[in-house]
Amino acid sequence: MAVDHVNLFTTIAVSLTGTGLAVARDVSQLGPVLGIDADRTRPGRYSRHVQLLPRLSDRALDAGLADDLAQYAQARNQPVVLLPAADDACEWAIAQRDRLEPHVRVSAGYTQARAGVLLDKSAFAARCQELGIDVPRTLQPCDLADVRAFAADVGLPCIVKPRAGHKWRDRLSGQKLLVPKTLAELEHAMAHVVGDPAAVVLQELVAGPERNLAVGAVWSDQAGAVRSVLTARKIRQFPRQFGSGSRVVTEDLPEVAALSTAIVAALDYRGLCGTEFKLDERTGRWRLIEINPRPTLWYDLCRAAGVHLIRAHAQELAGLPIAPLAPQTHGVAWTYGLRDVVALGQAGGVPAVLHALRQEAWAHTDAVMAWDDPRATLASVGHFAAQALAHLRPGRGGK
Repeated sequence: MAVDHVNLFTTIAVSLTGTGLAVARDVSQLGPVLGIDADRTRPGRYSRHVQLLPRLSDRALDAGLADDLAQYAQARNQPVVLLPAADDACEWAIAQRDRLEPHVRVSAGYTQARAGVLLDKSAFAARCQELGIDVPRTLQPCDLADVRAFAADVGLPCIVKPRAGHKWRDRLSGQKLLVPKTLAELEHAMAHVVGDPAAVVLQELVAGPERNLAVGAVWSDQAGAVRSVLTARKIRQFPRQFGSGSRVVTEDLPEVAALSTAIVAALDYRGLCGTEFKLDERTGRWRLIEINPRPTLWYDLCRAAGVHLIRAHAQELAGLPIAPLAPQTHGVAWTYGLRDVVALGQAGGVPAVLHALRQEAWAHTDAVMAWDDPRATLASVGHFAAQALAHLRPGRGGK
């Protein structure tokens, strides 16, 4: 069932994961949402908020797709805006910007100097150090000697992050990073998982529970002024400790909002992004962990909390007036229910799941499941099961 809309503009949502669904849910009232994703298992492909075109929606992200989308936009009688919803989609938007414009409206953030720096963990850390932004100590090693020296200087455990995380998900069996606890584990990871030390960065581990993680959803307009920040706290992640949020709740965190504003302005980023901080219990300071140059998985929390950041950004790109954004409602919960149950089970088995059901309020929105979007809900169950089976295959995680 299609969504009724007023047809003010068309949105191209590139990647139809839960993040793409967050995009579609927030903008579909204002115009059609054209979905782009070659992966037919993604739940957003089956959402009532998304339209698919046979000659466009199943295409790989390449120059030919950019040319065809520009031709599609040129034939429309209303603005067409592009909203990437995954890291590879951001890279594609940067690389194909000249082909897409002027017919497809692309955020000023999608340049190599802006989003490109945020996508490369090594370049991001170096830029933050230049600007005096408090990030965990980070090194891009050249060889095993650099790895050993970092471990001796900073200590273990430490974090091993791929420079471009989305390209390593299969190699890491769905996880975002590695956390070796001993020098032997670190050297084994470098030899049997990483291979080339220059492909990763080593980072200081900021110890502490998941509840010490705070996030900001930031909208910076095309002139570079930060217009709105929503703040929230991560309650749980999947995989545990070093994964993506599986339950996130809005909270008034003025220091996180102020830091997000200042850092995004200092980096001169334009458009939508997600900041993440961790409270360092040794110093009592929030330290920047990362910035994603796009809506993040939990971004539908903004819509549920009454702060329509995605919609405002799309309206700006379309050249439409933007109503003042409402202040966020605190205590609003977002979950990725399928992953959150597993995260709870990892923490404490069935008793932890039952305790959460008794103690925690029902989430206001789920990343992929909704009563009024049954096809996407069913597809999300199949997609999650397929991912789980893939990650259990023997031999994953090796070179």
